[in-house]
Amino acid sequence: MGGNLWLDLLAALLPASERGGLIRRGAAPERWSLLLGLVELFVGTTWLISNALDSFQGMSDATATYLMEQVDPAQFEQAKVVITSGGPLIWLTWAVRPTTWLLASIPATGVARLVAFAVSRETVGEPLVWLALRPFQGAGHLLRLLRKRLRFGPVRPDRIVLEPGYDLAVLSCRPKPDWNERVTIEIAGRFYWLRHCEERQDGGWWVHAHCLEEAGPHEVFRGLVRYEPPATARRLLARR
Repeated sequence: MGGNLWLDLLAALLPASERGGLIRRGAAPERWSLLLGLVELFVGTTWLISNALDSFQGMSDATATYLMEQVDPAQFEQAKVVITSGGPLIWLTWAVRPTTWLLASIPATGVARLVAFAVSRETVGEPLVWLALRPFQGAGHLLRLLRKRLRFGPVRPDRIVLEPGYDLAVLSCRPKPDWNERVTIEIAGRFYWLRHCEERQDGGWWVHAHCLEEAGPHEVFRGLVRYEPPATARRLLARR
């Protein structure tokens, strides 16, 4: 099935975003996905039917016992009618149980795996693995975001400094995602290219340092970003 069976099986269970990294490392999860689909379809269907029969029997017995204990013997014939007509209600009660949805998801996932393999040889991840993985990833993302906020500190005005080897450097406490090598940045009527961006310590906090080089007079602008410098930097820009 592949060079590394455990890697292939893990790739067949993981969501698509995580599976891609394993595939680049040589994992081949398609056949494992097919095998898992067959197992989930037949085993999951068996579990679902078994749970349904056990639940129906248990609820029917409980209903009959309650009526036998609570209903007047003279009204047994009416009680039989109630038991018989309560079948749809028992079905509905079983269908809305969380356990039923969990069991039904197993053969449903198996069918999805089989269809995906038959149509395009694609792999379908395991929904339960996705449900277990995403909360941990979300918590990790929030923790990294908090650490980054603590590292870069509160929101504060940018600083503009003269940078050796560059014409200007804009130091900001937050990244500027629209600044990249493909756009021209207009600052105080002059135009610059982003040549380098790094994180560095500036006083008690860290900052994003955007190192700029002034564009030549005949450069072609593919995109333009206008930047309004803070008031404390305008005197520096006016002297240049």
